[in-house]
Amino acid sequence: MNLNMRSIKVILLFVLTVTSTLVITTPVKAAQTGEVDTQLSLNVREAPSLNATVIGSLLPGEQVEYIDLENGWGQITYQGRLGFVSTDFLSEGAWERVEEEKRIEEKRVRKPDEAREEKPYQSERQEIERIILDPGHGGKDPGAIGNSLQEKDVILEIAKLVEFTLRAKGYDVLMTRTDDTFVTLEDRVKMANTWEGDLFVSIHANGYYDSSAKGIETFYSAGSSDARDLADLVQEHVISETNNLSRGVFKADYYVLRHTDMPAILVETGFVSNKKDAELLKSEDYREQVAKGIVKGIEKY
Repeated sequence: MNLNMRSIKVILLFVLTVTSTLVITTPVKAAQTGEVDTQLSLNVREAPSLNATVIGSLLPGEQVEYIDLENGWGQITYQGRLGFVSTDFLSEGAWERVEEEKRIEEKRVRKPDEAREEKPYQSERQEIERIILDPGHGGKDPGAIGNSLQEKDVILEIAKLVEFTLRAKGYDVLMTRTDDTFVTLEDRVKMANTWEGDLFVSIHANGYYDSSAKGIETFYSAGSSDARDLADLVQEHVISETNNLSRGVFKADYYVLRHTDMPAILVETGFVSNKKDAELLKSEDYREQVAKGIVKGIEKY
């Protein structure tokens, strides 16, 4: 009996040792910290798929702990529930935008009636008749969220005001969406190129983890001097109409700017993450001012 008990103890000890070794040597994925590295907000989805429902968003520069699933997706905890984000837009290094925020000062803006420096090719520019307006996000993609605002709602209202004014002035206008519908970036570009528009204007509202960031900025596709001219003019007139902070004009590699066949710009009309900007974006007067500025910029182009 004693021998049997001793044997049982030895066997149990052996089993426990093997089990402990297996537990120790089995790789366990550890959470890592990443920073949202994108100019626009990063969608959080309920499953690791682009077709999954969007349950929220993370702002540029925001730090997040995630488990890398090694399939292009990271698992996170979002507002107490399971969420998934694309790891393509998470970086280890700090985004330099924080320092840029400290350097940004309100820029001097030329009066709308002042003549712009003439360029040799301006007289050869074709007449602008067909304009594509692209209200970003929509449907399951809310865009940036903050101060009781969803980007997709704000910019659709602004886009509709721009559309109404342009049509009244005799322009042909194509809207990539006219209601709260999700449209892929590929479909937006396809619509614009198939319609063969003369200009492409994408309208957005900004979001940033630092709530002090505010103001208006306009982006254009690198390598397009015509798009740069359009961006300059739209930025100039939107600032003139709103008196908001001018953050400047920058080149960017956004999908809708890179793949459209006509001069294309993207206008960020304010920060939903900033309390003052958010109050402006909620205001019908401010939306009308932004729309008026965009129209004036197009007309001056």
